[in-house]
Amino acid sequence: MPTVAITGVSGRVGQRLLRALADRDVAAQVVGLDLQQPSYRPRSLTFHAVDLGSADLKPLLEGVDVVVHLASLFAPVPDEEVMARVNIEGTRRLLDAAAATGVGKVVVVSSAAVYGAWPNNPTPITEDVAVRPNAGFDFAVHKAEIERMLVEWRDEHPGVVTTVLRPPLVLGGGTPDSVAAVVRGRFPVRVRDAAPDVQYVHIDDLVSALVLAVESDLPGAYNVAPDGWLSDEDARALAGRVPRPPVPADVADRILRRLWAGGVSDIPPGMVPFFVHPCVVANDRLRAAGWQPRHTTDDAILACVEEAGEPVAGRSPKVTLAVAGGLAVAAAGIAWGALRRRR
Repeated sequence: MPTVAITGVSGRVGQRLLRALADRDVAAQVVGLDLQQPSYRPRSLTFHAVDLGSADLKPLLEGVDVVVHLASLFAPVPDEEVMARVNIEGTRRLLDAAAATGVGKVVVVSSAAVYGAWPNNPTPITEDVAVRPNAGFDFAVHKAEIERMLVEWRDEHPGVVTTVLRPPLVLGGGTPDSVAAVVRGRFPVRVRDAAPDVQYVHIDDLVSALVLAVESDLPGAYNVAPDGWLSDEDARALAGRVPRPPVPADVADRILRRLWAGGVSDIPPGMVPFFVHPCVVANDRLRAAGWQPRHTTDDAILACVEEAGEPVAGRSPKVTLAVAGGLAVAAAGIAWGALRRRR
């Protein structure tokens, strides 16, 4: 059995993966890397509290056969330099250490967001479609850059198996507030005349894909998604979303930028295109490799809704009202400015 290193081992996906590896007796030893201490610590785990962007990673990867790279920042991180240091530079340093220690396999969790949300996207998107992230969405841009780096690194180390997994938004297991806000209709704005199809993956299905990538060689990129997707209308009904007054896409972008800059919203403005254009992916390639999803998009939404005691998980009603108030002020200001310009 291999020795597996997991970055971001203390996060929700890392903890689920750690349990899955232990339950299935997949790894002889696990080296966990994270800034925070993990709550679940099996006997097979050797944990190191490290910052990938600054720590000497080579000694920590000695004897490791497989690296599973989960660590990344999504939101809320208004500081672009911090995000880039963690997401891009941290990955670069991890790959350098993996090369120096003779790691035989690297598995990276990317995102379906690397395809971007564009009006001419096919439905569904397969892995042979070009990667073209929306420029304003730093998370997707960073993931695309990480994939590019990994391809270059793989070409320089042809004996290493490299796997890229591209899930849509992952729900369940303690869904982050920013993601739960989108799913449960707490997204501060609704774009007029836009209702793209919706697709989410359950955390357990992503974990099962990771286990398969550890156990088997899966070279290349694979979408990790449920079978099919939902219409925006069906997703709204399932999540119990409260309709919000629609605004044009450019106004939605300006509202989110003001709320984001003021620290009122934890949803990055770069996500606006995903509420206008389709971005759902096919899972045929991963299915052909032996993986099967156990959950639907419906299941993932319900998991997110059921685990949230507040309107958005972990957020009090007072904070929710504050976001609503901030939205109203921002929208009023933008609308008034637009009216003055037209006059």
